[in-house]
Amino acid sequence: MNNRPTLLKPNRLIALALLLIAGVASAAVDKVTSSTQLTLDTPPRAYPVETLLDVGIPTLNDGLYLTDEDDTVFPEVRYAEAIYFSNQLGKVLEKSGAWGAIRVTPNNDVVMDLYISGTIYQSDGETMDLEITATDSSGKKWFSKRYKQTTGKYAYDRRLKSLGDPFHNLFIRIANDLLSYREKKISDQRAAELRTISELRFAKQFSPEAFDSYINENRKGILTVARLPAENDSILMRVRKIRERDYLYVDTMQDYYDGFSQQMHLAYQDFRRASYDSVVRARQLNQQGNRQIISGIGAILAGIYGRSQARTRITDDAGTATAAVGGFVLKAGLDKKQKAAEFNESVAEMGSSLEAEIAPQVIELEDRTVTLTGTVQAQYQQWQELLGKIYQQERATP
Repeated sequence: MNNRPTLLKPNRLIALALLLIAGVASAAVDKVTSSTQLTLDTPPRAYPVETLLDVGIPTLNDGLYLTDEDDTVFPEVRYAEAIYFSNQLGKVLEKSGAWGAIRVTPNNDVVMDLYISGTIYQSDGETMDLEITATDSSGKKWFSKRYKQTTGKYAYDRRLKSLGDPFHNLFIRIANDLLSYREKKISDQRAAELRTISELRFAKQFSPEAFDSYINENRKGILTVARLPAENDSILMRVRKIRERDYLYVDTMQDYYDGFSQQMHLAYQDFRRASYDSVVRARQLNQQGNRQIISGIGAILAGIYGRSQARTRITDDAGTATAAVGGFVLKAGLDKKQKAAEFNESVAEMGSSLEAEIAPQVIELEDRTVTLTGTVQAQYQQWQELLGKIYQQERATP
């Protein structure tokens, strides 16, 4: 019985290699991109002041838990991008003129009328992929949607005087979708109700025993107004003063986010440019390497097949030579893939300079000076605890 394994004939080997190479070549086609800036929509009418929704944008989730070892992602860059993207979206929303105050916040503990949260799925200078979720103060989700954009090499051409953010259109699309939902789904009456819910939620944080009965929550976690306190309610007026102080501090944090984004802008655009070149070059080298690897494997298999089928020493030597050439081509392909890895690694050096830092905040109060330290999140938590103490002291004062 012949136990020799069945080998593919040379013509089938060639066909297989061609199919694999064709698959790699098809993946090499870049998407057609456009640098034409989209139009930012504005409200078709002037919204009454009492219906302008304040928007909170908690810094985006960096999405690092979604990556694997094959992804070229640097944590330092993602941390900075989470702030930068949140701030960029906030600036676009401001330009639309459809909203009240727009603030980037360290988390969703800051009570706002509308929250825009999101996760970074991809950001490498060539492609940006974000998942954005909009949820109002009542807990009702407006929508959750993925936004993806791929940019071309001309987006980083310094010869273009009108060079803007390569992914500005992505933020415009988000802003336009938010305005479309506000216009079609949220009446002025509902918008005013959301602002009331926000105020009652904030009041409940500081005095749950006084404001718990003003809000109902259904099984789905959606809040509704059960009843309204009197406008001259002394506890409500005290809470409103506390909220004004909270706004002042949140605005201080916004100054930090603005300053951080401005400071990192030029360095980040250089990083993006280098990252784009690295991503594209690495992909090209990977593709070239894949082709050579496939070709090398095909040659090696063909050489092995030739030796196994050899009838004479001459044909056997020819098969050995074919396999040797295949081994050389295979090594060249692996070298190109190693070169691609080096291109990716070179970007890490720039990314390490984009770590987010925040200086201690010194807050001057009537009777004391308070210094907040740590991360943005830690400082806001300290501020919340301080506001709670101030509220209790003022409430105890006759």
